[in-house]
Amino acid sequence: MAKKWITLSMVTAVSLVSLTACTDNTKIKEALDQSLIKQKEMKSYTFDGSTTLAISDAWMKSPNPLTNGLLSLLRESTIDWKGISNVEPLTFQTDLKITPKGSTSPFEIPILIKDSKLYFNMPALNKTADEYYAVDLQKMSQTGKSPLTVDSLKNTSQLSTALGSLLFGGIDAKWYKQEKEPFKLKDGSAAKTISVELTSKNEKEINTLLQTKLPEFLGILQNNGFLAADKVEQLKTSGSMSIQLHAPGKMAVAIDDQGFIRDQTIDMNFSLAAVDGKKQDNHILLHQTYDAINQSTPLTKEVPKNVKNFDDILKLITPAKK
Repeated sequence: MAKKWITLSMVTAVSLVSLTACTDNTKIKEALDQSLIKQKEMKSYTFDGSTTLAISDAWMKSPNPLTNGLLSLLRESTIDWKGISNVEPLTFQTDLKITPKGSTSPFEIPILIKDSKLYFNMPALNKTADEYYAVDLQKMSQTGKSPLTVDSLKNTSQLSTALGSLLFGGIDAKWYKQEKEPFKLKDGSAAKTISVELTSKNEKEINTLLQTKLPEFLGILQNNGFLAADKVEQLKTSGSMSIQLHAPGKMAVAIDDQGFIRDQTIDMNFSLAAVDGKKQDNHILLHQTYDAINQSTPLTKEVPKNVKNFDDILKLITPAKK
């Protein structure tokens, strides 16, 4: 009789532990889901981040020699950035610092968006540091040269929420983990860290989910003006749809006491099919932080005085019609 009670007690204990773990993981996933929704409330913020890329030419390649030359600098590089973003009115600034692999001499690309115009200076295209190209975003969208509009840029927080919810929403709660120790933010406050690791145990499951969600992912980008319809169709018929994630990998976010994502990291290995059908390996390590949320931080950059029309450079980088 005692043995039966001991056995029953053990079974009950194991069941309770399993049920508690399941409940805890579900709550952890819900916390991340809520933080993604919370991002839509970000109307202004400062940001900084970096990424280290090791990307094959199967993914980043252009038939235009000039464009392809620029992409070749990015494929294997480290990119750092820091800036300010405000939604109303739309203002944005950042400085990209790009260091190609093996180089000790980075080049910088300052970017400014103000009064519906985008200004940038690129050393490979501009003759001097004070010479900028200007793009009239409103005019460009009206003339059909680009599906991107000022409103699209204003809705980047909503876009991030939609894309994040689409991908993370389908991942089983059992793969979510919350770190026991709080994460210390730059302002000294504490945040909780939630992560999903890609391992040999869930690699197949998450890749199946990715393949299922990719068409919808591209559709969201198209509907928000970040991809043209012909580009979406090109991606669907190319090797880009055959992307496969490979363990080990990790995605992690730090969420503050207000529910905002303040720090995020993506460390991912993946492969893509090249033109010859062979798989080519790639790696992305990305880190991004957000601060001064909804504090309306003013820009520090001024509108450049020495400005050239971007249409001049478009003639060089746009493939000629056959």
